[in-house]
Amino acid sequence: MKKILFDNQMFTLQRFGGVTRYFADLMYNLPKGEFVAEVPMRYCENHYVTKTYGQEYEKITFPDNYRFRRQVYMLVNKHIAWKAIRFGNYDIFHPTYFNPYFLKSVKRSGKPFVLTVHDMTFERYPQDVLIYDRTIPHKKRLIAEADHIIAVSENTKRDIIELLGTDPSKISVVHHGYRPIAEPAPQMFDRYVLYVGERKGYKNFLPWLSAIRSIFNLDPNLKIVCTGSPFSASELKLFDKWSISDRLVHIAANDAQMASLYRHALCFVFPSHYEGFGIPILEAFANGCPVCLSNASSFPEVAGDAAMFFNPNDAQSMLDTLKELLVSQTLRTELGRKGLERSKDFSIERMVEQTCDVYRNL
Repeated sequence: MKKILFDNQMFTLQRFGGVTRYFADLMYNLPKGEFVAEVPMRYCENHYVTKTYGQEYEKITFPDNYRFRRQVYMLVNKHIAWKAIRFGNYDIFHPTYFNPYFLKSVKRSGKPFVLTVHDMTFERYPQDVLIYDRTIPHKKRLIAEADHIIAVSENTKRDIIELLGTDPSKISVVHHGYRPIAEPAPQMFDRYVLYVGERKGYKNFLPWLSAIRSIFNLDPNLKIVCTGSPFSASELKLFDKWSISDRLVHIAANDAQMASLYRHALCFVFPSHYEGFGIPILEAFANGCPVCLSNASSFPEVAGDAAMFFNPNDAQSMLDTLKELLVSQTLRTELGRKGLERSKDFSIERMVEQTCDVYRNL
């Protein structure tokens, strides 16, 4: 039986998020008797590890500021992981992020390591990267040194090859898998379009909102419900300038509320210029929610014919596509049906099996 050693990096950085959900789904669904996962860490508050999969780790209760607690967790967990890597009692190492602290010890052990690359967002949009952030050079180094790379989409694989000149034979594409983890909460809003996640820069939220805001004149009860970070002062000022403040709603939603938001939305909209995959698409599909997407990056690959697409650089295209979807219950029903069918192609079981094939071939 092969032991796959994962580290704490993203489980310490994130309490929620697509990357840690991916790793938790992978680790705790490996085929028993062939593989076993180990994550050497002492502290963890990650939702998917502790709640979804019920693993028990310690946590600090003071101070009431996760950013501070996270620094303590990182110091302790990194030391524990480094000792486990140096000890060498594993067959394959699979880091959860791009800090190369482990590289010398893994190379010294002679054990292979696999690297998952979820996107090349920083490389595509370096202007959005903080000046002290070392992710770009760290990722480049690990991609060069890894024994094999898992890309979460063909689009991400193409980006790695184009931007870094990586040998295509070194990269396997393994799509994300998804499984609903909560029963939907009761319906919270009546007539709304759903937007999920961050809204800055390449996410293209404000240009999309500007393009479609005339639709509020045609539909007096329509709202845009947003999850992710609370609205910023500059966003609120802009909403007020456009006289649409009463049409925008923010909610910090738990899993059950997210399922409900997808289930009852007129549609889910994702206007981003770039995503490595786009897990919210699978969340919408699994809940029968009609999907309206930009035609950029990985979206056509993931959604196939189960979504409506628009040009994220064309205001008229964004408006017309949303309008067409909102006025036709028949179209929304058909897209919801297609999405449910499409979601079957992205099971956790398939994702795990294809990842295990990578492990087997090392």
